[in-house]
Amino acid sequence: MSAGQAVGETLWQLGVRQVFGVVGSGNFVPTAALVEAGARYVAARHEGAAVTMADSYARVSGELALCSVHQGPGLTNTITGLVDAVKSRTPLLVITGQTSAGSTRSNFYVDQIGLIDRTGAIAEQVYRGETVVEDTVRAFRRAWVERRPVVLNLPLDIQAAGVPAPEQLATDGGGTVRVPAPTPESVAGVASLLATARRPLIIAGRGAVVSDTRDALLLLGERTGALLANTAVANGFFTDDPWTLGIAGGFASDGAAELMREADVVVGFGCSFTTWTTRHGRLLGPDAAVVQVDVDARALGQTERVDVGVLGDSGETARALLDELAARDSRQEDSPYAGKPGWRTETVAARIHRYGRAQSAESQAGQPGLIHPRVLSLELETMLPAARTVVVDGGHFLGWPVTCWTVPDPEGFVFTSSGFQSIGLGLAAAVGAQTARPDRLTVLAAGDGGFLMSVSELETLVRLRLPVLVVVYNDAAYGAEVHHFSGGRTRLELVRFPPTDIAALARGAGAAGVTVRGVSDLTPVAEWLENPEGPMIVDAKIDPDVVGYWAEQDFQGH
Repeated sequence: MSAGQAVGETLWQLGVRQVFGVVGSGNFVPTAALVEAGARYVAARHEGAAVTMADSYARVSGELALCSVHQGPGLTNTITGLVDAVKSRTPLLVITGQTSAGSTRSNFYVDQIGLIDRTGAIAEQVYRGETVVEDTVRAFRRAWVERRPVVLNLPLDIQAAGVPAPEQLATDGGGTVRVPAPTPESVAGVASLLATARRPLIIAGRGAVVSDTRDALLLLGERTGALLANTAVANGFFTDDPWTLGIAGGFASDGAAELMREADVVVGFGCSFTTWTTRHGRLLGPDAAVVQVDVDARALGQTERVDVGVLGDSGETARALLDELAARDSRQEDSPYAGKPGWRTETVAARIHRYGRAQSAESQAGQPGLIHPRVLSLELETMLPAARTVVVDGGHFLGWPVTCWTVPDPEGFVFTSSGFQSIGLGLAAAVGAQTARPDRLTVLAAGDGGFLMSVSELETLVRLRLPVLVVVYNDAAYGAEVHHFSGGRTRLELVRFPPTDIAALARGAGAAGVTVRGVSDLTPVAEWLENPEGPMIVDAKIDPDVVGYWAEQDFQGH
């Protein structure tokens, strides 16, 4: 077979079962070989959407997904989604064609290696026909082990070379990877902090989700009397636990933020302590000791608020802390219960119960003919099934679905703009999420700007007949910019647009579409939810003058 075919066959043997892409002459052969072997192929309308579909699929399924694109412009079209996947540390493999050696005058030529390197992804290469299997396996394993996107370049001349069919690989796909364990010294140091803390707080990030650390952190919270929180990308991690404060950061309620600021020791597991998580440092008390646990040494201490960095897997570290605290208990040394009441008290429980998932106070009265975004979100929360995957695009609107809609677990939440703050990734992410979990209803929240930026993937939803509910918070503007530059400034027409009938656009594409200006207009949505077939687009005309409480930090540091 050709080396290009051998790439597809090797990927199948490695366990790749799902591929998203846009096929051109440079990636046709390996993609066709993978599909012929039995993989499912989802054709996107744009390469940028294809890589985001694969990213979302990986986040929801926990499997490594594949994106396949043409060389040159096919690769350059992936850049925004690829950077978002890099910043989200998603294990993802992209295969792309590459011009033959010496073909620098080809219209398709671009320095692909340099381009990939600049995104933060890993650039890998098929070097010769006789090494095609080895090169493909190496790229796959690096994506899985290093939890980073890897782009495998496939030169056309090497793809065409004749090679023996690959023998059955002695591999278990991603392989069993030994995760790094923390040093005994670092465990002892953090245990001492927790043992003497009066108001500890545990924050779980994406790393805690990946390492399946929930049970260990719940036990650690119980042993130390800690309150619990999670970053936005780990939404749903501590669902239903009575001591959780929900999301830490810009989407935290005033009551939750007040409690977080009272913590004297904060331990983040797989949490980067970004400016969003800490509200630019204001969410942490000035005297709090901050501990960061991460498997990547490069991630430790990137913020000045981190006092102690622990290099280790979140799960391994949490279990090691439990063992260390148990040993101290047996020696009656620095007992976490000695001389301190902790703050899992009735008073604190009452404070948690009082604010619940409430946001800061805001009027819910809207302009005539427009619906308040919070009213819309809360009404939909009562209508949506519990088995759901919530996907949010970027924009000012996103605080309402994030704070008003519950999710069953972290795998049921995809925050597309958390890494790169790009809008327009939501429709593609919804395709990936629904493909990964067809047993759950995918609900996408998007702004009109992000929806229209990526509207080509509406055809993908319709073509695949995916039962996805798309809620467009339509304020006829780039709302974040409007609110940021309002207050007497001129030229806001630069970020405002004439009204767009998105419901009519959806119906023209073959989807169900409904315009919502009030709660009573949601009746067709309720009917669709009884037997969802194909996508439904909700064109919600929201009040453009309503400003979310999270908006004040949207542009800090820009």
